[in-house]
Amino acid sequence: MDRKKRKMEIPWGDTADVEALKARLAELEEKLAAAEAAAAAANDELLRRAADLDNTRKRLARDYERACAAAARGIVEKLLPVLDDLTRAIDAADADEAVPQHHVDSIRMLDRKIYDVLRNEGLEATPASRGDLFDPEVHEAVLATCDPELPPDVIARVVSPGYKFKGVLLKPVKVEVCVAGDTGAGQAGAPPGGVEERDVEI
Repeated sequence: MDRKKRKMEIPWGDTADVEALKARLAELEEKLAAAEAAAAAANDELLRRAADLDNTRKRLARDYERACAAAARGIVEKLLPVLDDLTRAIDAADADEAVPQHHVDSIRMLDRKIYDVLRNEGLEATPASRGDLFDPEVHEAVLATCDPELPPDVIARVVSPGYKFKGVLLKPVKVEVCVAGDTGAGQAGAPPGGVEERDVEI
């Protein structure tokens, strides 16, 4: 028997074996597809959990910042009356010739140190001076007066300073407002100024 005839006589297996292999291949392909789907789902879940974790971290950071800001604001609000008292003490000492100048300077230095500490925390003095237009958003009219040197609806005198904390109004500037005509109220002819002006950062 020659080589060609022997090659043709090699058995290839029956149809059942071929069908079994096809079935096995289909089974493996199905398992592979299921494994790939499970891997994709696991990856999506991992990405979702990572995003949730990042959002939680950011939310906690914002909550922490808000809590710190609220705590700082509370402390600043409690110290504002101290600043007002020091300002009044400086004005009274300046007006009293019997008070030694070094005492006035000491009070003014203490006032400046406290204000600088609070300014570093976010406190800002609201600018206001005689002749400025009255702004109800940041000014509070506590007195009214007639001043021939000023038009109506302008500040005649600053009674007490106002402040903002990190851009938010904390205390309005209390002012005496010039009005038209004789109101019979306020302190007409009161000297301008009234309180020591603080530096305002622009």
